[in-house]
Amino acid sequence: MNLINLGSSSSGNSYFIELEREALPPVKLMLEVGFPLKELHKKCVANNININEIEAFLVTHNHNDHSAAAKDLIKRGKKVYGNSYITGGNPLTTLEHNIKKYIASDTTVIPFKVEHDAPESLGFIIQTSKETILFVNDCKYYKSDLSRIKFDYVFIESNYDGQSIHFAYTNAKENNDHINKKRYERLLNSHMSIKNSVEHLKLLDLSQCKAIFLMHLSDTNSNEHLFIKRVKEATGIKTFACKKNGGLV
Repeated sequence: MNLINLGSSSSGNSYFIELEREALPPVKLMLEVGFPLKELHKKCVANNININEIEAFLVTHNHNDHSAAAKDLIKRGKKVYGNSYITGGNPLTTLEHNIKKYIASDTTVIPFKVEHDAPESLGFIIQTSKETILFVNDCKYYKSDLSRIKFDYVFIESNYDGQSIHFAYTNAKENNDHINKKRYERLLNSHMSIKNSVEHLKLLDLSQCKAIFLMHLSDTNSNEHLFIKRVKEATGIKTFACKKNGGLV
């Protein structure tokens, strides 16, 4: 697999990947399109990505930092897969919980429900004949049992450190800072902490996993190096953090 992170934060998310296939060139996919199309195109050009060669775009939910370019891409005839809010109900591209769909030659996605504050939010299991990846972005947790699948790569949100948020939330309450109090309450109920990320990872079959990628880290309530260390210690697997403005740590 080849990965280029174009952005990973509440300002916008987009990940370009190439997955190996048997007797075919690697399939080119984009996971999340959370920037306006003009900006997304600039990011692609800067990273030598030809957007016209991308065979499928997959979007987890309809929050703007994940779906901003979806409508414009659809208008331009691109295959954008997601829930009905993303696709307008197009049966060819609408994804539903636990229903496998072919998105390119020798490439399938199995979507599954995740707990988030956007309707019909999804995670993805993407498979070719040679590689299998898990992609779980914005969510507090998911209930699906994925323990029987051998993943080659895992992408998972690790938004915040619980202790950091606890102190920030307590401080906001004590200072009657209602704006930040509500913001922290939403975050706690809709995003995944590093603790939850590690617990979910422990439930997976990572026996053939080559790398783990942590996504959507908070600007103020995360520590990328500490998060990487915690995941490495828990799994023994090479771990990277996706940087806010693109690239990896």
